[in-house]
Amino acid sequence: MSRLQRLAANLFRAWTLAESQFPDRVFDSLGARIGELEASHRGDIVFAVEARLPLKAVAQGYTARQRAEVVFANLEVWDCEDNAGVLIYVLLAERAIEIVADRGVARLVPQVDWDNLCAEVAQAFARDAFEQGAMTAIETASALLTRYLPRQPGQARTNELANRPVLL
Repeated sequence: MSRLQRLAANLFRAWTLAESQFPDRVFDSLGARIGELEASHRGDIVFAVEARLPLKAVAQGYTARQRAEVVFANLEVWDCEDNAGVLIYVLLAERAIEIVADRGVARLVPQVDWDNLCAEVAQAFARDAFEQGAMTAIETASALLTRYLPRQPGQARTNELANRPVLL
């Protein structure tokens, strides 16, 4: 997407998309699913949705990835045991998805797995299947965490971050 296309998307698209595509019912469902899935691994998943970026930021070349990294820090996803926090960030105006994994996860899960997941979810968003894409993101991220950071039998589960998605 060119800078001009990004400017137009952030100016004209997504003003009300967050509330229409991710109403409370969807956020409740996604949050419940995160809670269920986290029982099988040592990671913590945070799902965050933002309608658009400020036009000045887009004009200066600020990317969805850069914003995801800021959100990762602001929501303190990095502050989990085993450094096993994962942020799934959605920028609705650009239909972009970024996954930021803390160092405990990043050293185990190949980047190509996260890239493939982002591509799959982006395809769902392109079809306006936001709820389905979000659920795919959560379920696949959880499956990767279960594969690489499984919770051992009898290991206590500490839920360090809120399960309900965050609307920024």
